[in-house]
Amino acid sequence: MQLTIAELHQQCHAQLQTQDTLITTEVNSSVTTGDDQTSSEDNFPADTALTQRTDSEWFFTPYKDNYLTFGQMRMDDGSVPFSGEQLDTKFSLGLSFSLFSQNELLDFLDPLRFGYSQLSWWNIADDSSPFTEHNYNPEVYWDFTQPGRPLVGDFPYVDRVGLEHQSNGLGGLDSRSWDRIYAQKTYHLLPQLRLGFKLWQVIGTDWQNDDIEDYLGSGQVSLEYEPNDRTLIRFKVHRGHDVSTYSYQADIRYRRPWLNSAFFLSYYNGYGEALINYNQKASSVRLGLYFPLETF
Repeated sequence: MQLTIAELHQQCHAQLQTQDTLITTEVNSSVTTGDDQTSSEDNFPADTALTQRTDSEWFFTPYKDNYLTFGQMRMDDGSVPFSGEQLDTKFSLGLSFSLFSQNELLDFLDPLRFGYSQLSWWNIADDSSPFTEHNYNPEVYWDFTQPGRPLVGDFPYVDRVGLEHQSNGLGGLDSRSWDRIYAQKTYHLLPQLRLGFKLWQVIGTDWQNDDIEDYLGSGQVSLEYEPNDRTLIRFKVHRGHDVSTYSYQADIRYRRPWLNSAFFLSYYNGYGEALINYNQKASSVRLGLYFPLETF
């Protein structure tokens, strides 16, 4: 029987399709298709200390506050230290990182984290737009609130214990710094209401601010109210060892679905908003944006 060129081409094409199907079936059979089969990838055991980590553990995670605001700090005597009569910019940045992965032999190190936060004042209205003040705040702390950590629950009366350093990075007469050990605890009074305490012990200061406890004290109380999933209201207060040195901060965050951040309104009155003038009473009102780096 003689075949035409078209019929011969059709038969060859059918044979090639059959061979492709057989090859594909053989390849797929080497990959796991059920509970009783093993993937070829199992021939190359992975480092479990690496593969068991979640994506969030690989990177820095948000810590404390992250915002950008516009406003003005005014001293009790009427002077404006950072911007003259113009508005300045204040921004806050905070990140943290887990120092160790889970380890059965050294499980007490699992909750240990490194944190870094920074406050900066930027005089954008000036001709050269200088940064007028920075407050740097690195710390190392045990965080007992992280899920999956072996020590979680062993310390029911404290959420966090750490050692922190805060300074303005300057030298000479303008140098300001102090070192503290601290403990923190937050109580959930209601689903929408949280009460927090932070207590610290000063273990070192710069000679230029050795009286800083007289103004900033040894602890802070905070109250947070979250009436809905768009709004958070926070109030913080601390008192210096001198009974007249109370300091207050009130913040409101308000999120809208069409905005990739939250509106942020902040009021501060008292001592210690900036380290450079920690012993001078000041007040400030600021409005800006809160970065959506954390859930609240």
